[in-house]
Amino acid sequence: MLEDYCVRGNAVRWIITVLLLLCMTLVLSSPSLAEVQPLDLAMSVYGRPMQPDGWISKTEYRDESIHVVVEAAPRKPKSSAERTTCRWITIEISDASQLRTLFSDDSYESRKLERSNKMAQRVNAVVALNSDFAKYTYDFGYVIRQGVFYRDALDIQKAPRDVLVIDSEGDFTVVKSATGESMATYLLRLESQGRKAVNTFTFGPALVLDGEVQEIDRKGEHAPNMATQRVCICQLDHLKYAVVEIDGGNSVGMNMQELANYVAELFPGCKVAYNLDGGGSTHVLVNGKLIHNTANSREISDIIYFASAAVN
Repeated sequence: MLEDYCVRGNAVRWIITVLLLLCMTLVLSSPSLAEVQPLDLAMSVYGRPMQPDGWISKTEYRDESIHVVVEAAPRKPKSSAERTTCRWITIEISDASQLRTLFSDDSYESRKLERSNKMAQRVNAVVALNSDFAKYTYDFGYVIRQGVFYRDALDIQKAPRDVLVIDSEGDFTVVKSATGESMATYLLRLESQGRKAVNTFTFGPALVLDGEVQEIDRKGEHAPNMATQRVCICQLDHLKYAVVEIDGGNSVGMNMQELANYVAELFPGCKVAYNLDGGGSTHVLVNGKLIHNTANSREISDIIYFASAAVN
């Protein structure tokens, strides 16, 4: 019996050894999964091409570095002449370098504008949206893009604006009614934390801060009381974001307070929601294609985009 037991034991060990060798062979011969490598900060460096099998459906993309989901729903805002369509995109990324910006014609100095789809396709954007039209005028706003400082005109513009700062960790902060002095103070504090400003935007206003809906100044800029097409960018959590777009035009859409309330309804606890250039400048793209209709759509000067950082 002892001899039989030894034979059976040897057989079991042999089978286990063969199975382990087979598993190792399969692992070594299988295609390697994509790795995630952060993107260089330079604006001239674009996002990596999307994975061919990354599109789970027309409204969802996933690879090792990014997950995007597009959703939509009809709504009849009180200020709107009729029902409209509201769209929101949630985006999760692996590294802050995947949240990027681009100037039209790849240049701050060039006054040439571009179609948003051309810009989005050039940089391999999974999701892209219009920014704050930073090149519309050069005597307005505070402009840092991809870590490069371009302009501080906060103290010569007609009225103070909320400035959105996206830092090197991908976190959002809004400097309310920013001045040159308040921006300098904030940036010094940011540097003391081992961070730096990577992108800034001067449009606004802030819609939601730390989960609290902001009271929109009815006498403020950008037709706050008008029902029109709107777009905003939000930070929901660390490296988790959302883009909200409201179809509109010709007295259809949302006013700014309705947009703020709607964002808080969609994303309770939203850290920051910031209004961007709307109306005919509204451009939200997924896989290089607009996902909405824009009345009187125009060429634009800059985009914000989310890109893949996956490499095979």
